[in-house]
Amino acid sequence: MSSSSASGWRARAEPYASAAEFTPSKDALVFAVLLNTPADPEGFTMALFRPDIAVDARGRVVQLKPEDFSTLASLAEDATRLPDTGSFMNAWRVAHDRTSQKIDRLFVRTPSGELMQVSVQGWHAEKKKLQTAVGEHDELPPVLHELFGYIQEGRADYQRGQVDNAGVIEKVKALVEA
Repeated sequence: MSSSSASGWRARAEPYASAAEFTPSKDALVFAVLLNTPADPEGFTMALFRPDIAVDARGRVVQLKPEDFSTLASLAEDATRLPDTGSFMNAWRVAHDRTSQKIDRLFVRTPSGELMQVSVQGWHAEKKKLQTAVGEHDELPPVLHELFGYIQEGRADYQRGQVDNAGVIEKVKALVEA
């Protein structure tokens, strides 16, 4: 887990001065998060790019505070060190009373340039117990609980159909799907 909290990162971020010229690149990509729900099977939550840029669910390009960027990037890197779940989308499945929970799909760029997927199905701020244990993990690992909590901020004021910059979102998704 991180030593510094990134809670509130989206509210602290400033509009990126060169947002109109921003072009997402795989070389600068730290991670991207896609959303899979019955209502939005190809959703987008956020992406993080070096040196300090994020794209939120509405396609807004923002500049993060250095400590927020560092915390998010570090947690994403730590997430890649967890064991593979052996399940579809490498999903850690949080136990819920009902089925059809959303899947947040984290794609982290590794040092070799490959994208590693680590997903959480049914992330909830107060639920950690896993539906099925992964190795010795009966609960969602703290790094995933913390990181996916911060990731939710990327959708903070998003409403379906209300996107500021669909073009940048499509470019980010193309990096992940390539």
